[in-house]
Amino acid sequence: MRLRILLLLVLLAGCGISPTGVQDGGEPGSGFQPSMRLYFVSGQRLKAATRPMPWPSLKETLNLLVDGPSRQEQQLGLGTELESWIGTLGKVTSDDAKVRIAVEAPTSSAAPMPVPRETIAAQRDRLLWLGQLTCTAAAALAAQSNIDPDAVRVEVRRERENFGSFRCSEFPRAAE
Repeated sequence: MRLRILLLLVLLAGCGISPTGVQDGGEPGSGFQPSMRLYFVSGQRLKAATRPMPWPSLKETLNLLVDGPSRQEQQLGLGTELESWIGTLGKVTSDDAKVRIAVEAPTSSAAPMPVPRETIAAQRDRLLWLGQLTCTAAAALAAQSNIDPDAVRVEVRRERENFGSFRCSEFPRAAE
């Protein structure tokens, strides 16, 4: 008898949660959406801009980088240093974990002078245009090959000038 009374009291007490109306759960999950990362300049650091789109080829990705940040990305404070260092992209090739990028000098009369290798080594943190190419190419190849972006080495050449081979981690990046 006591058990029945106890059971009746528990049922009358309820669970303590009051009823609510229908709640909106938001948009349904969409699963994995391919996107690409382009690296632009924010202050004195590189910052990734993610664009939701299917992965284009490596050269197409780099061409989007050369085109510069979108209006929305500019409003977020992103810029580029590429226009003062390169005119157009030349040949872009890749294999396992290496990308080779050939660039042409800008056609303006204020084309940059050659950069000595010692300057590149000592001032890498100031040559953000080189980091923009390196990090964007590394991210693109890594996404297509399912490897770590820091495993990718990127070699950049401008006409007869070989700037060297770099990893993205060698350049200053903003927190993401």
